[in-house]
Amino acid sequence: MTAFIKKQGPAFYFNILSAAAGIVAFVAMVVSSTMNEAYALNSFPLFVLGAIAGILLIAVYAANRWGNYDYVGTLSGVAAVALFSAVIGGIIMNRVLLISGLFSWNSGNTPGWNVFYASVVSIACFVISIVLLIIGSFLKSVK
Repeated sequence: MTAFIKKQGPAFYFNILSAAAGIVAFVAMVVSSTMNEAYALNSFPLFVLGAIAGILLIAVYAANRWGNYDYVGTLSGVAAVALFSAVIGGIIMNRVLLISGLFSWNSGNTPGWNVFYASVVSIACFVISIVLLIIGSFLKSVK
């Protein structure tokens, strides 16, 4: 195991951080959808599948069994970025009415603000995960 760790390059560690940010984003997304029954995400099962598939693709990407810049790793990284981007877009589309209400006429809606904050954390962590994946794709995964 120590030989495996010593052999890994900086991209491996960026991918691990990206997977951790994806897991945090997934948990925040689940919390924001289940926090209040009135603010549940419409396509929640689809978002769950997209987030889990993205996290699993990052795990495939981080495995780097075939060395630097392999096709399977590249395709799984691109697919993870696409899935996370689709989930971000879906969350934003589901929260537009909530956000417009909170920032205009319904600013005293405490449960709405809690759902909004959890959604912002989820979106921010998905974006961080995407950025870490992109940074890691330009680095060597194996020394």
